[in-house]
Amino acid sequence: MAQAVFAAVNMENLSPKTPPEPQPAAAPTVPPGNVELEQKVAELQVALEHRERQIHAMRRASEALFQQHSVDALVRQTLNVALEVLDAEAGSLQLHDPDTDTLVFRYMVGPSAESLTGHAMPVSQGINGQVFRTGVPDLAGHVSERKDFNPAIDERSGFHTESMMTVPVQRLGGAPIGVMQILNARGPGFDHSDLEVLQVLCGQAASAIETARLAQQARKAEIVSIIGDISHDIKNMLTPIQSGLWTLQPMLDDLFADVDKVVLQSHGRAAGVALSNAATVVRETYPWIFSAALESCEQVQTRTRDIADAVKGELAAPLFEEGALNDVVNEVARPLFLLAEKTNVHLHLEIDHNLPRIKFDRKQIYNALYNLVSNAIPATPSGGSVTIRTCGPQHDARTMLIPGGETLLLEVQDTGCGIPEPVRLRLFTDEAISTKPGGTGLGTRIVADIVRRHNGTITVESELGKGSTFSIRLPLHHKE
Repeated sequence: MAQAVFAAVNMENLSPKTPPEPQPAAAPTVPPGNVELEQKVAELQVALEHRERQIHAMRRASEALFQQHSVDALVRQTLNVALEVLDAEAGSLQLHDPDTDTLVFRYMVGPSAESLTGHAMPVSQGINGQVFRTGVPDLAGHVSERKDFNPAIDERSGFHTESMMTVPVQRLGGAPIGVMQILNARGPGFDHSDLEVLQVLCGQAASAIETARLAQQARKAEIVSIIGDISHDIKNMLTPIQSGLWTLQPMLDDLFADVDKVVLQSHGRAAGVALSNAATVVRETYPWIFSAALESCEQVQTRTRDIADAVKGELAAPLFEEGALNDVVNEVARPLFLLAEKTNVHLHLEIDHNLPRIKFDRKQIYNALYNLVSNAIPATPSGGSVTIRTCGPQHDARTMLIPGGETLLLEVQDTGCGIPEPVRLRLFTDEAISTKPGGTGLGTRIVADIVRRHNGTITVESELGKGSTFSIRLPLHHKE
């Protein structure tokens, strides 16, 4: 089209006697004084530059996106390319969770971005929710003037949003799978050309993410099948133990009843007293040993099922019942005191005895806390310490989006070796890895899923050589 306009300009000024001098195709001239044509050429030049940006963005996205194999890597790469191409200060990519009908912040770039990781917002709220529901992009030059702008995100992160583009992440002809928001242009401001560039990127990202999800599902199906076989084997191995304990317990009860009869018939003779004393230790100890062994067998089977469910992404919904969080802390600490003692690590409890009762799933929170503490103890050198701390209620910027605002704090702090920053940033994502030989990083993902299903938040602060602190905040009240 540009060449046609340039040709028309030259045709109007052709002279039969003096042929026009040939002009470079890339830089045609416009006769001076023709303001209208100069304006058209300038507009065409801007349009061409915009198309070049689109093509450049598409090429960059194609090269980068389809080299990634995980959803989180694709999300991160897409947002980084978008911010670079559009020269923006910050942004986020949020994916839809159909189970809760929320948009979950999967990756953010910008100040205090980490505080939003994993946060979910109902699709009925905010500009991002509107764009997701309608599939129509949104360009906001001054977001503070918009009634549908939700300032709670800025208040939580400490970031000040001035301008914003919001685009649905969807492939051509498909339904949105999320939204991308790009914040605060460093240049003169976002325009509709920038919005089109972002749409191109999000369209490619949607296709790549769906492809990665299908690949992950295939891998998960294979892993779940293997775990299913392992779970079956574990059950078969535990069954003789459980059956033996159930059989042995009444036999011991009968044995001690017979011992009591013999002692009674001995009328205080030395042999009877000796028999009674010999049986006392076993009589007092075996009920506890049997109970602990049977409970451990059940926990092994339950834990195996939890791991399989976590791999499938099908962690059971929490069973909310009112209880005392401190009771769970004491239950977790009881068996781990011995583990800590063997490695010369001091396990401390800092309990807030005024902690109010809340509604939570006792088994799931037990598993989450046990996972964190049992990981912290081996990571702490001899002479170090691991502290389990409860505190509440709290109310600060990090928790204002939790229903009711107030939370109870549950922390696990260690004086261990610390977590390398690249590992820390990926702890609660699909790319979570472990620093332990043979570790998978699956444990922290399970913990994060449990906390999120309790409408809570989990963060971690760490410094190499000094230790780490995992902080779980659970809401004091849940929305009914």
